[in-house]
This record gives sequence, C-alpha cells and structure tokens, in this order.
Amino acid sequence: MIIAIANQKGGVAKTTSTICLGGLLAEFGSCLAVDLDPQGNLSVGLGVEVADSQLSTYDLITEQVEVGEVIVSTKSGISLLPADITLAKGETEILTKVGNFLILKEQLEPVKSEYSHILLDCPPSLGLLTVNALSAADAVLIPVQCQFFALKGLAALLETIQSIQKRLNPELKILGVLPTMAEKNTVMTKDVLNSLRQRLKGIQIFEPVPKSIKFTESNLAGEPIHTYADDSKLIAPYKEIASLIAGE
Repeated sequence: MIIAIANQKGGVAKTTSTICLGGLLAEFGSCLAVDLDPQGNLSVGLGVEVADSQLSTYDLITEQVEVGEVIVSTKSGISLLPADITLAKGETEILTKVGNFLILKEQLEPVKSEYSHILLDCPPSLGLLTVNALSAADAVLIPVQCQFFALKGLAALLETIQSIQKRLNPELKILGVLPTMAEKNTVMTKDVLNSLRQRLKGIQIFEPVPKSIKFTESNLAGEPIHTYADDSKLIAPYKEIASLIAGE
C-alpha cells in the first residue's frame, strides 16, 4: 500500500508518525518513506542530512531524475527519498506542467513492486505536493493533535480528499484519523476525542498516541520509537495501524 500521512495543520506529528509506522512496517516487509516537506524533517529524523550535491525529492518531482537515483538507505531499515528546502521551489516549478497533479504517482511507478509499503510524509499545506501525494496514494492517514484547534481545517482536508477521489484518484480511501499528543484524563483530550467521534462518523478513529518527550528524542536519535524506547503505551497505537496496513 501507498499511504499518505496528511494534515495541512503543522505540529500534529505527521513526520513522527511516518517514522514510527515506517520502522514497524520495515519489520513486516520493505518500506520506502518519501519526504515531501521542504523542511526535510523526515530526512533528519531518519538520520539523513541532505548534502548540497545530493539528489532529493526536488529532482524527482521536477522530473530531472529517475526514482532509483534518489533512494537512500537508513539505519532503521527504511529506504528514503530525502528532501530539503529546494523542494519548495520545485512545487513552484511544476505549476505550469501538464498533469502536474500526477507527477509523483508516475515517478513512483517503477519502484512500487519493489516495496511492500510506501509512506508519503506530506507538508503542512493543501498545495501541489500534498495533492500529488493524495493522487498517488491508496489511503490517507490523518494525524490530529489533541488540542483546542485540532479540528480547525479538518473539513478543508476532507473536502480536498473528496475532490481527489472524484477527479484524480477514485480508489483513495481514508485509513483513519490518528489522535496524537494525547494527555491522559485531561478535559481537552476527552473533548477532542469526543468531537472526532461525533463529527467523523464512518471514519475510523484510532487509539490516541500519548504525549511524550521520547518521540522528540527518538527523532533526534534518528530511529523509530519502538527501537528507541521500550514503552508499550507509546508504541501500541502505531502497532495497531501498522498491522492494519500490513494486513491489507
């Protein structure tokens, strides 16, 4: 499966979730993670600093290279298409290209059969990079932070997904919503979870991921949470989703 991890709101743990899921999925089979955020946090979180001369998703999305030329290995066992700030200008450069919504899908085609799972870490926007990810994906996972403004903008994302399903990718499914940074027994977390269940009927709401500094520490260490910290509470929500994806 190709899974897009998307939410136009920043700071909801998209990248952390990509790393956590990628590490677990790499144990089920081969996994490729694609960094589509010009901030390059996924690359850094997997221990890859993109050098000036290194090929990246900028070169891929602007169709200058083949996908196999960009893929690098990481110590966690996840293969990676890395990104850096040059990707921001790449999004602008493909604006006038015919079929620009489908470039990523076409570029990934040669390696689809080589990987059991492909994860697309989307930028915090509903721009062309995110649309490319949703057009290429089989399903989308939506991380949502358990905070006051968590649901703000979620309607816009769901509308974008519906438009993609209608016009570009009729097979796209919503895998579910993943509540993140949950603080146990707080009114805020309970309210957000209740709101998600009430407003998103028919969409799976996964077990919330607890708030923990260990996620930041594991990203700085360049490894997934399940190899960094022996804490079942932190790992369990991602194990549930990884098992669901691997079983599809």
